[in-house]
Amino acid sequence: MKGRPRLLLAAAGAVVAIAVVVFAFRPSGDQVEPTGAAPTFSTVDLAGRPVRLVQYRGEPVLLNFWASWCIPCRKEFPLLRAVHGHGLTVLGVVFNDSADSAAEFMKDQGASWPGLQDPGGDIAEAYHVGLRPGIPVSVLIDGGGRLVERHVGELRQGDLDRLVALVSATSTTT
Repeated sequence: MKGRPRLLLAAAGAVVAIAVVVFAFRPSGDQVEPTGAAPTFSTVDLAGRPVRLVQYRGEPVLLNFWASWCIPCRKEFPLLRAVHGHGLTVLGVVFNDSADSAAEFMKDQGASWPGLQDPGGDIAEAYHVGLRPGIPVSVLIDGGGRLVERHVGELRQGDLDRLVALVSATSTTT
């Protein structure tokens, strides 16, 4: 009987260690098939205006899945703000968050890109975004509507610089 609490404590420790490894060391910069077509979608933005991905054909798009409660998502907002309209069009897909919370956060952050509603999760499902490994997830789509790259995790300046370079490279080869 004396050994049972130690065994339970050891088992609990092992579970915590596994959880830390799974969530702390999630992949970054996951590749997607570069020649694949981006899944199309129609939705509404946070103000209720209709938005279709096809509207942005001809310009590179960074589709960013985020939520106002997500700390890494909050950290990357200044980078997204700096790049939107300067080589990339950012479209923010709200993931598992209320439209009110998302709209308030975007307003507070001075975000000028559309925040897109995905109430049924269809857009997230089409782009393979889920609770595991989590958000943020950013998907780069070239002007021809093709997937270029998928980045899982918080975008940092170097990541964004690389994505902008990829867009420049694909626009000169297309």
